[in-house]
Amino acid sequence: MDLYLDFDDHSKRHRRGRRGYGRRNRSRKPWIIGIIIVLVLIIGVFFGGRKYMAYRKAQQEKARRLAEARKIVTVMIPEGYSIDMMAKRLEDQGVFKADEFIAAVKDTSQYSNKFIKDIPSKKGVKYQLEGYLYPDTYKIYKSSKPKDLIQKMLDNFEKKYSVLAKDYKGKHSMAEIMTIASMIEREAKVESERPVIAGVIENRLAKKMQLQIDPTVLYTTTNGLYNAKKVYYKDLKVKTVYNTYVIKGLPAGPICNPSDTAIKAAMNPKKHKYLYYRTDGSKKGTHVFTKTFDEHKKAKSTSTKDKNSTNSTNTTNSKS
Repeated sequence: MDLYLDFDDHSKRHRRGRRGYGRRNRSRKPWIIGIIIVLVLIIGVFFGGRKYMAYRKAQQEKARRLAEARKIVTVMIPEGYSIDMMAKRLEDQGVFKADEFIAAVKDTSQYSNKFIKDIPSKKGVKYQLEGYLYPDTYKIYKSSKPKDLIQKMLDNFEKKYSVLAKDYKGKHSMAEIMTIASMIEREAKVESERPVIAGVIENRLAKKMQLQIDPTVLYTTTNGLYNAKKVYYKDLKVKTVYNTYVIKGLPAGPICNPSDTAIKAAMNPKKHKYLYYRTDGSKKGTHVFTKTFDEHKKAKSTSTKDKNSTNSTNTTNSKS
């Protein structure tokens, strides 16, 4: 009897013990799960926060780059600049690299202006678009490509020229007008003399005389930069399609990009009998105009005394 009771008590205690052990095990699970959840949340917040911050930083950088790219840059191209001078100026100002600008100038197929097909393609011409990149002040985005600026310049030229040519009844083609205008631009500093110089060019063309205009020599000898103050006699013999001391008639194309005043003068040359001109020594850029070669030789000149150079950079010097 005693043994039975002892066994029963032992079994009950044993069952109670097991039930207690089970309750202790079950009571720990919520804590473990909770800790795991908290850790997951902490890890999620940590890595999620880092990812968000990285994303936000990337978006801010993207916005900054976009704002920088949309920044307006003002580009001023002076009158009478050649394409080579433009390229150097743009590179010096940090707008474009010179070689990239030149490459864009040469690829004429990317521009929409119909007048480009009317520009004669002559052997030896340096740039087909020389003369047609209108000198002006332009605003472009910092992210712009050279072709974007060139397109603006071509559009501006087309607009300006169409207005000027509306009443033109002369015999010259657009290409001839722009070639004459480019010589006038490089020759005449004083606006009032431009139609007079245009008249000299027309008179010499009519008499089939060589134009003998020094800037046509400098265009070649300075690689279009016009950074030489003298034209030497040896330079006059350089054989190019631009050198009007060698060729007859007009150069193969413009030697710079002229302003509207030079274009007007080319379209409306002043009628007179002058065949020569040379600087007058006033340092104002003005000239003495003469009808004969003897008068031309006697005209006062402030040209360099260097016996190896011509009398002046801006003059028609020799008898034809």
